Amino acid sequence: MALKSDVNGLFIEGMTDSAELGDYLQRKFTEEDIQNAYAILAEDSVKTARAEGTTPLRKFWQLLDRSYKNIPPLKCERGCGHCCHTGVAATQVEWDGILNHVKENGIDLNIIIERAQRTINRVREALRSKNNLEQIDWHRLVINQPCPFLDDDHACIIYQDRPLDCRLVVAFREQCSSKKLEHAQRGVVIEEAVGATVIAKIQHDQTPKFKRRKFQGVQPLKLLQHWLILWQEKSKKRK
Repeated sequence: MALKSDVNGLFIEGMTDSAELGDYLQRKFTEEDIQNAYAILAEDSVKTARAEGTTPLRKFWQLLDRSYKNIPPLKCERGCGHCCHTGVAATQVEWDGILNHVKENGIDLNIIIERAQRTINRVREALRSKNNLEQIDWHRLVINQPCPFLDDDHACIIYQDRPLDCRLVVAFREQCSSKKLEHAQRGVVIEEAVGATVIAKIQHDQTPKFKRRKFQGVQPLKLLQHWLILWQEKSKKRK
């Protein structure tokens, strides 16, 4: 099956695995452009965050949002939540950003966990199984189920600090009318090619030196349901 794309990016319906997206990004952007984008974003996120009194990750989110203003207007709007019915993964620093958002906005994670019991229980059972966790298809466990942070109006309650996984699914032609995401695309902006590495660098720099591992350009990902399970277990230990 030929991959479907236009001048903006690669249509999600045309992808069968993440390797195809990686190949597409390498064809669309030169290695020099990718390296330059990484250097600029990694430096600007830290420098401007310090000057503005915010976190480097939140500043990176702002820079990423701005990049979409140089292309046709997005059709994505509050309440069009079809793309929010799949597995969403986040790194530790992204989860920390979500926890900050939760604290700032008075969101009760216990209520979130109660609402998302169906998918959280699936993830919990997988974690308790004797299967090799690296071989589990985590996204398939929660496919077609709403994200824990999707409210009754199909809006994201952590929108400002949502993970990279969410930010890179965009639509320009029309709003998607189903979970098939018939208009959604990836590989639109060069920031997608370097986003995970920038986030990994932010996390590396925020980690105390005695806890740092050798920087490899990536950080482990966990489903949001997994992070909620860990938060719940940690909260119980405090009581």
